[in-house]
Formats: sequence, C-alpha cells, structure tokens
Amino acid sequence: MQNILVPVDFSEISRHAAIYAIKLAAQLHVPKVILYHAYQAPLTIDSPVAAVQLFDEAQLKKDSSAALQHFRSTIENECSPGCFLETYNEYNLLINGVDEVCNLTNSKLVVMGITGGGALAEKIIGSNTVTVARNSTVPVVIVSKDTEFKPFSSIVLLTDYHHTDENLPIQKIHWLLDQTHAKLQVLHVEKDKNVQQALQEIVLLKDHNPSYHVVHSEHFTTGVEDFVNTNGADLIIIIPKDHAFFSSLFITSHTTQLAFHSKVPVLAIHE
Repeated sequence: MQNILVPVDFSEISRHAAIYAIKLAAQLHVPKVILYHAYQAPLTIDSPVAAVQLFDEAQLKKDSSAALQHFRSTIENECSPGCFLETYNEYNLLINGVDEVCNLTNSKLVVMGITGGGALAEKIIGSNTVTVARNSTVPVVIVSKDTEFKPFSSIVLLTDYHHTDENLPIQKIHWLLDQTHAKLQVLHVEKDKNVQQALQEIVLLKDHNPSYHVVHSEHFTTGVEDFVNTNGADLIIIIPKDHAFFSSLFITSHTTQLAFHSKVPVLAIHE
C-alpha cells in the first residue's frame, strides 16, 4: 500500500476523517495522504425543475483548489515526520471519481467520515460514504465524528459460514495484519440459537493465528456490539458483497443501533 485518499467536502466531519487518516498513515507507514475534492456545477432550485446553472469551470477549479489549500493548512501540523499531504481536485461526481483517482495517485486505501447525529431513527452514514464503500474496489475505512484514532491492535473480521479462502480478500487482510501486528478475531453472528455449527477455519490466515467466534443474537448489530464490548476491537472488517446486508449495518432503528456506533471504525473490503 502506498497512499491514503481522503474525500473532503470541507466540513468538520471530513476534517476529522483527514486527521484520522494522517494518524493511520503513521501506523501503516504510508508516505502520503491525498486530500480529494470532487466538485460539480451548482443547481438552481427556484423553478419547478432544477437546472444546472451556466458556470465557469475554470473558476470552479480555482475556487476548489483554494479551498483545498486552506483545508490542508488547517491539518498540516497533525502530520508526523515522513508523511506528506497532497491535494487533488476535479470536476466529477465523488462516487464516480474515487477509484480512478486512487489509481492516479497510487492510493490503496480510502478514509471517509460519516454524517448524521445521534437520533436512533436516522442514518449514521451519509449516502456518499455508503455508496463509495459499497462500490469502490479500494478498501474504505469509515469513521464517525466521535471516533478518536487508536492504533490497530485488535481486529474483528465479520464473516459467515460461506466465507472461505477463495472468496475472501486475503491479500488485503494479510497486508493489514502484517503492518499492524494486530490480533485477529473472526466473528459470525447467528440468529438461530439452534444452529451450533462451528466456523470453518480460514487456512490462508493461519499464520496470524486467528480466533474463531460464533455468537447468537436475534439482532446482528447487537451481537457484534456485545462481542466488541466483551472482547475489544480497534477495527471491524466487513465484506459487503450483499448490499442489503451492508446497508442494514449502517441504518439505526428504534430497537437496534449500529454495534460500533461512533466507537470502532469499519473497513469495507470487497472480494
């Protein structure tokens, strides 16, 4: 892994994500953090049908560049020796641009913040973050506004009975474990209390000596939360091949909160 990309919209949430990325870069020995801003033409909403205003793309580029430089100046003092901040901006939709920019900037990890407050019934992840994490081929670390950086010493990999060596992103997981020397815990949450099946050992992870756990809980997020509270975790890895399942992790309800709400960052890695 070479660099980390942080999409920013100049909000306090994206500033927090950028600072988190800087500190993560130090642990992972990543040389650069790339601050990325995708800008679009403004919309008019004073007519029955919203329309794109006539705009000066050069001016938009200039304004975006100036805002990025100012944003960069507010967080540069967070950088440790050997880590550098760079900026990249373009006229594009964020969702479309992330993978391409990662390729152009040699970024192998994306860090994004979440939106939303503490109300139980509202989404705790902004739609852009969810969509990027669902669709990006690059691993995405999602952090809330209240998550303070803590070096990864214990990692929980969420899995099911069907995850095997063939369909897990083994190389990406290996790299993370090699860089952090973190303890790995493989976790499956089973709703049916009558199912007592043990998790299949993931052979290609045996060098990291993972522990395997099955917890029974009617609500998935409650099961994860209970496990994390009991066993500890600095990062939770999910493999979002099932979009409905993935979405359910990031929407709270009156009865179930996201297990690691504002406490533990989530790393989404695709197969």
